[in-house]
Amino acid sequence: MSDRREIQLDVTLDGRLVNSETTCEWAGPYALGIATVLPDTGLAAEVHSIFVGHEGVPTCVTHLSLGPIGYDPFTRTAEHEHSDLNPKTKPRECAYEHMGILIETLKDLGYDIRIDMPEDAFGELERVER
Repeated sequence: MSDRREIQLDVTLDGRLVNSETTCEWAGPYALGIATVLPDTGLAAEVHSIFVGHEGVPTCVTHLSLGPIGYDPFTRTAEHEHSDLNPKTKPRECAYEHMGILIETLKDLGYDIRIDMPEDAFGELERVER
């Protein structure tokens, strides 16, 4: 059984709701992975983010962007003050960082993107045992 949890988001591109799935999974108490997949034909884009952090060191983040078909994959890496982006105690901030990269990636491809989140969108993320 997988420990993968879903984060409910509605993703709209150019005014059209597209299929999407955003999931999160813990790899121990100090590492959090968040992935968004947009599988629609002609789009097939993905963003995967890994957050690793512990008190006393910066939180390291890697974002991997894949697709759409015909586009080269690329990564972005960053370090953040652990007090600002802590995967153990601030997973919601990690999700916001992930969504920011998703928005930036799709805007760079020329899409007008909108993400709607129900008030309880992060319930599964915050219920994950740490």
